Amino acid sequence: MRRRHRQPNPVRAPGPTRVLILSADVGEGHAAAARALAQQLEQSPQQADVTIIDGLAAMGLLLRYVVEDGYRVQLRFLPWTYTAVYWLLKHIAPIRGLARALLCLLGSRRLARNIAAHDPDVVVSTYPAVTVVLARLRRIGAVSVPALATITDLTGLFFWAQRGIDMHMVMYGESMAPVERIAGPGSVQLVRPLISAEFLEPANPLAARRSLGLPEEGRMVVVSGGGWGVGDIAGAVREFIRVPELSSIVCLVGHNEQLAGRLQADFADEPRVHVYGFTNRMPELLAAADVLVHSTGGVTCLEARAAGTPVVSYGLPVGHARLNTRAMADLDLLRLANDARELREQVQASFASEPEAQLGKGGGGEQNMGPAASDVVLGTPHRVRPIPLWRLRLAAIGTQAVLLLGIGLWVMSTDEVSAVAAKILHVHALARVKTDRPDVGLIVHAPAAELPIVATELADRGIHVSFADDSSVPVPATVRRLRSLGDQLLPEIAPSGPLLRWIRTRGSLHAQARALGLGHRYFCLQPQGGLTVGQLVLARTAGATPVSGALRLSATGPLPQRPALAGDVVVVTLDGSTESVAGLERIASWLHSDRLGAEPLAALVG
Repeated sequence: MRRRHRQPNPVRAPGPTRVLILSADVGEGHAAAARALAQQLEQSPQQADVTIIDGLAAMGLLLRYVVEDGYRVQLRFLPWTYTAVYWLLKHIAPIRGLARALLCLLGSRRLARNIAAHDPDVVVSTYPAVTVVLARLRRIGAVSVPALATITDLTGLFFWAQRGIDMHMVMYGESMAPVERIAGPGSVQLVRPLISAEFLEPANPLAARRSLGLPEEGRMVVVSGGGWGVGDIAGAVREFIRVPELSSIVCLVGHNEQLAGRLQADFADEPRVHVYGFTNRMPELLAAADVLVHSTGGVTCLEARAAGTPVVSYGLPVGHARLNTRAMADLDLLRLANDARELREQVQASFASEPEAQLGKGGGGEQNMGPAASDVVLGTPHRVRPIPLWRLRLAAIGTQAVLLLGIGLWVMSTDEVSAVAAKILHVHALARVKTDRPDVGLIVHAPAAELPIVATELADRGIHVSFADDSSVPVPATVRRLRSLGDQLLPEIAPSGPLLRWIRTRGSLHAQARALGLGHRYFCLQPQGGLTVGQLVLARTAGATPVSGALRLSATGPLPQRPALAGDVVVVTLDGSTESVAGLERIASWLHSDRLGAEPLAALVG
């Protein structure tokens, strides 16, 4: 988010505190927390004007579709992919930073405009992805009013907690220390659960069952897949059908209409099974139930805890749900079932641990909790200090400089765009020489230590060539020996290697050219794979013209399919062995069969 200047907040006339709540339709828990907070604020002695909007939608349709639909598809069809993504975000800081940066890049401007349109006195986020962007806006001064965030989980706080949030409202005391480590001292407050007040009122289980039209006798279990109806609900029902003491098995599938249809068809002959879609009767269901079996945890577990209903987690061991439920199990807040056998055992253990009569159930949400979230929202001071404007501008300049430097280094270190660079620099690698002579220019690439021996053997056979020796600086004795035999030694550019190796190109060519007594314009052999842009530029500034060759052969390899033509530059690689020298003689004979002679490159262009 870019800002040119900051202006002080205008003085407002006395009136209700305007509270903007940013939620998201990603599961039911975040929306339920937003509704519960709005309910608390509306019932607060302090006057508050509350507005709830979809924070993801406010950040743009792209983010809304990617996050909401992508998350839904992952949990329903490819749950293992969500586990993988969650692991990467949790354990690999660069990926986590990239995700934050993309969220802010795509959503900051739109979210800032939507917040400004509502002109609130305080902003609250109930969804982590929205919290990330809100925190950034708060830090850069685009949001000048206090910003708060709710945290309903025990784990996965790397996205829930952000340094730009004035206050984090947590539901578990165990979350306070981790949040402060991330967001700083004084950034967290334990509050009462953000659940509807109905869950906190004492309830009569028998009256709740009568209201729901369910049997009053026997045990009752509620199997919930959250707002999206995910997890192994069908597997849990099949396991519970074999439990004779259960008189009611209630399935909650949320907005998953396809799952509702499948469950109704699969268990049409089982009168104990009742399938509910999205329902607002959760307080009655939890009051009537002996046990809640839940797949995702979150706010529903807070509601069950307040209602006094034991919870067993089963059916969706992926991503943050796995870590969150394990953490809750370690604190004895729920029981954890890893498979269907354990599910049955844990549910029956919950039955055994309960009193026979459940009269007076509920009313447990007020115990050992902090203040109401509404009090925190309406009383939060400005804690976050926006980043100074000069630091933002300096960071922007620095980021652009780093990006330009990175792109420049990549361009100079790659050969992907070297053809374009060659046209711009008017550098044309030499492959053929225009000549009327029936000759080719023959360049032999061989190890530096073997050059005198190879040159002597070739001279004995009447073959004279240009040599290249792996871009090393030749010793004077080698230069004199080759010249005495009528051969030539060419400078060579080393193959591209590490990222910045191309920087040495100019110095290496100058050193070779000085050793060979060359002037300001000379030929040099380029690597078989071609030149990077950096090598091309530095070779051009060094006065060297690259030689690519029309044909590049191995002395011990097969002969080319096409015949050589007069003026072709032929590059042959030798390893210094007797076989490779014989192979070079074979190539010379092949050229002779096409009535072509072999000459050093200097003789052909000279």
